[in-house]
Amino acid sequence: MIELYQVPPSEFVRERNALAARLRKAGRTAEAADVARLRRPTPILWAINRVAHDQPGEVKQLMEATDALKLVQLGRRKDVDAVGTRQRNALQNFVTRAAAALQSVGLGVSPAMLRRASATLLGAAADSRARALLQQGRLSEELSAPGFEVFGGMTPRTRPVAPATRPRPATRSKQAVPTESSTEKRAAERDARLARQRLQTLEREARRRRRRAERTGTAAAVLRRRLHEIDERLAQERRQADEAERDAAKAREQLTRAGANRGR
Repeated sequence: MIELYQVPPSEFVRERNALAARLRKAGRTAEAADVARLRRPTPILWAINRVAHDQPGEVKQLMEATDALKLVQLGRRKDVDAVGTRQRNALQNFVTRAAAALQSVGLGVSPAMLRRASATLLGAAADSRARALLQQGRLSEELSAPGFEVFGGMTPRTRPVAPATRPRPATRSKQAVPTESSTEKRAAERDARLARQRLQTLEREARRRRRRAERTGTAAAVLRRRLHEIDERLAQERRQADEAERDAAKAREQLTRAGANRGR
């Protein structure tokens, strides 16, 4: 099933249905039902899964950098700049490879798509369940970038209080730490943006299916007209055949009478 996530988005439905059919034929009905319910991944998810599958080292680097950043935020490491740079580089490398994967199958790449890829990778690297799916190249939904929940329930270590003889300057005692409400607001904005993007995708898919249904309906109408014409032609030829058989019967009868008259 993992290979199914490596199939380009345009071929996903066909390959999914084929795999489900093979499983049903093999008597594995429960697995076939699970496969049939799988939704086609967005291009972003496909590209991320493709990179994770083909280049697992990129996943490892991102996860290790994310873990190191957690320790920095918890006060257990001091090399803030180096860890931050390492994490940004790991993320950028992954996103760059995902963009290349999209372009390799003829899909366009926009800044908005790259932002969604970054958010999904950060969210996956910070969540244990999503992290496992990312390692397998099986992410099935886009994610939001994490806030302080990246600590996974851990509490930052309390820093020692500076001696009274060396007070911190007032300007440094107030650090720009996002409040919970501001974090929730950003998360809500991200969720709303993803919901709008999802809606746009669904609307495009609905329009595509509507156009396909209309084309199929037009083709069906043409076939019905042709079938009607063929039926009329068949009826006409049957009438002509019946008429020809009646003429032949009359001629046979006349020939029979003529022979009888000559025998008298």
